[in-house]
Amino acid sequence: MVYKEEKSHLWYLRYPLTDGSGEIVVATTRPETMLGDTAVAVNPNDKRYQAFIGKTVRLPLTNREIPVIADDFVDEHFGTGAVKITPAHDPNDFEAGKRHDLPMITVIDDKGKMINVPDTFRGLTVQEAREQVVAALEREGVLEKAEDYTHNVGHCYKCNTVIQPLLREQWFIDMQPLAKKAIETLKAGKITFYPDNKRDQLVTYLEGLRDWNISRQIAWGIPIPAFQNVEEPDDWIYDERVDQEIIEVDGKTYHRDPDVFDTWFSSSSWPYATLDYPDSDDFKSFYPLSLMETGGEILYPWVSRMIMLGLYVTGEIPFKAVYIHGYVLAEDGAKMSKSLGNVINPIDVIDKYGSDALRMGIIASRAPAVNRGYDHRKVEDARNFANKLWNIARYIEDKVGDTYKERTPKPQTAADHWLLYKLQQTTNKLGADLDNYRYAEAYDTLYHFVWDDFADWYIEASKATPNLPLLAYSLETILLIAHPYAPFVTETIWQTLGWKESLIATSRWPEIKAGDKKESAAFEQVRSIVSEIRYITKALQVRDINLGYTNEPFVADNGELIKQLSRIKGVVEIPGGGKGIRLTQTDYNAWLDIDPTTAQRYADELAAKRDAVETSIGQLKARLSNPSYVENAPAHIVDQTKDQLKEAEALLENINQEYNRFAA
Repeated sequence: MVYKEEKSHLWYLRYPLTDGSGEIVVATTRPETMLGDTAVAVNPNDKRYQAFIGKTVRLPLTNREIPVIADDFVDEHFGTGAVKITPAHDPNDFEAGKRHDLPMITVIDDKGKMINVPDTFRGLTVQEAREQVVAALEREGVLEKAEDYTHNVGHCYKCNTVIQPLLREQWFIDMQPLAKKAIETLKAGKITFYPDNKRDQLVTYLEGLRDWNISRQIAWGIPIPAFQNVEEPDDWIYDERVDQEIIEVDGKTYHRDPDVFDTWFSSSSWPYATLDYPDSDDFKSFYPLSLMETGGEILYPWVSRMIMLGLYVTGEIPFKAVYIHGYVLAEDGAKMSKSLGNVINPIDVIDKYGSDALRMGIIASRAPAVNRGYDHRKVEDARNFANKLWNIARYIEDKVGDTYKERTPKPQTAADHWLLYKLQQTTNKLGADLDNYRYAEAYDTLYHFVWDDFADWYIEASKATPNLPLLAYSLETILLIAHPYAPFVTETIWQTLGWKESLIATSRWPEIKAGDKKESAAFEQVRSIVSEIRYITKALQVRDINLGYTNEPFVADNGELIKQLSRIKGVVEIPGGGKGIRLTQTDYNAWLDIDPTTAQRYADELAAKRDAVETSIGQLKARLSNPSYVENAPAHIVDQTKDQLKEAEALLENINQEYNRFAA
């Protein structure tokens, strides 16, 4: 069913009190159903109608007397605050009818024709009846007025006709025993949920679960194996010959119920039915399943049913874990829709960026059960990452040469030890993340290791002292751990490795022996020195300078590496010390020989930025201290101003730190 906005009317009808003391006016959008009214309802807290509760009214156009009842579901602000109750043709009225033990009179049949109504209206369609009922009410003087009214009306999503709620006999399941067992299982933590809060949501849903209507009146579906005696309507039997409409049993003729099972009832058996429960080897080997991956909108209709029916039929949970994925929305956050024209065609994206890029771009920054918009920038980043893998492979293959034979790598430098340590950390974290379905976190770890640690640091460091076996081994490992995310580019690269004959898809997850921690820590020290040098030289826009030091064996031992990674002129020992900008991120007595004029010029630029930021902070504070602005401006604008102030204050702190470092 889909709801569509329709322009109609709100009709106000006078229902006279049977004791002659007055009348009560009800408002309705469906005047034709008033012929099936069995009560008028008001809110018990509505002071206007306190004297009416418990009395009766005469239903116009009929000769029936119906009560005035009090019920909390009535909205005091809709229409007159009094509503007609037609239990057979409205879901809310049906519930009210059950609460107050009201008769349920069906006035519309399953062909959309009027029944159980005065002869004048019998056999009319709903629309015809509406027109004639309104005319008759007007003739009798009980139609007070009609107002234009726009509301949402339920339509069939296939044939676009208005859906009329009707009473029908249905098959129901008593859900309390099933739900109780499922709740106990969930609270005991026997099924893991990703994210975990979905377990509590499911428990809350099951605690309020009503009996389940499992029958549907549709053309296609699994027939209900229930047959009714054609001569004794109360005689029902179970029989599996659902391919037959009529069967004979013990000399009696039975007709199959024309209804079919609700989709979710049929689907609830999926985990064990697909394994040929109960006697197949597949069932015994694979039930319960490891993981159910699905969308959040069917957590209640499907996942809960699979749990309840699995426990009831087999005595065991149907799966050990449930992963709820989020949805990929349009770039503006709206749901993708053909009618809106905002659907992303994946084939177009693949043609432009490659399937690996689309795969990684969709995974990036996503969390279970969180819907997020498609972001082409993340796909572009992923395309660049795939290119990075390709370029790394080309560089290493060129270095090791066509005649390279696979052999066990041995670390030779601090950078080698550091790389092996990082490889082990990355591989272990990736494995743990994938085991726990943290796909975005694993991708982020992979991305930064390959791009930052390996490409930006190790490859550059290895140029000073190449370790070909370790370069080859590192490439193999990177391809293996990247394969779940970029299966095509990694397999393609793997097939170009002259020392490999297998498929990457059939290879084992790597197990890395870490490098020496002391040596790894030494390279981290080099990284700290180089990072600070890069920061200073970039800020001051200088390059052709030296790093000076005094009595620092570590700096001396790693001088060539520091020089290469920092891209400075040299690393020079100055016995008596020297002048320049000292390195502060390590304890080494080292400095960059930058003249004071250059540093002061940068400090002056920082001072100008500081003044501008301080002015902005003053303006923002003045705005927020103005009661008129805070009270009258939209809340989101005020919040935006507060955020701007926080950002400006943080920026000012950073500028002051830089200024204090470079000012003379």
